[in-house]
Amino acid sequence: MSIYQGFGELKSPADLLKKLKHDLERLKNSPHNQYAAFDFFVTAEHILDWIYPHNRDDRKKHRSSLPLLRITSHIANGAKHFEAAKKHHISIVEIEKERYVEEGCVEEGCFEDPVLVHLTSEEAKAIGAPMIINAEELASRVLQYWENHLTMDKSATGPFF
Repeated sequence: MSIYQGFGELKSPADLLKKLKHDLERLKNSPHNQYAAFDFFVTAEHILDWIYPHNRDDRKKHRSSLPLLRITSHIANGAKHFEAAKKHHISIVEIEKERYVEEGCVEEGCFEDPVLVHLTSEEAKAIGAPMIINAEELASRVLQYWENHLTMDKSATGPFF
């Protein structure tokens, strides 16, 4: 059995929450940054793994019952494994970078190409969002979810909902 835990100074779910904030800032500063979007959603997906490291059933229950966590899981697993082929991944239709150029503008800095997430109509309705949502907006919603639901139990050593 492995004895190391975490990754460097990332040792707890609260540390992953700090990383989410960092990744969202990267995405806000550069909405076209697919690396920042990838990092954000993969990190967000694994918070439950850190909360319930030995309880697969609790992880599965939370991921399947909450729309934002289903969406996050679908994005992260699709990114990590190139495609999200498991039957429970039913939240995302596509992720794209939309590109267009302002009229008469061709130099660096004039292009806008945000990362866009195409949700299924059911998931869009469940989170009150359009079917095509900017990754930055979706990431903001996921971060807000974790800020509201991840707290530290002061009387114990671990996080709780």
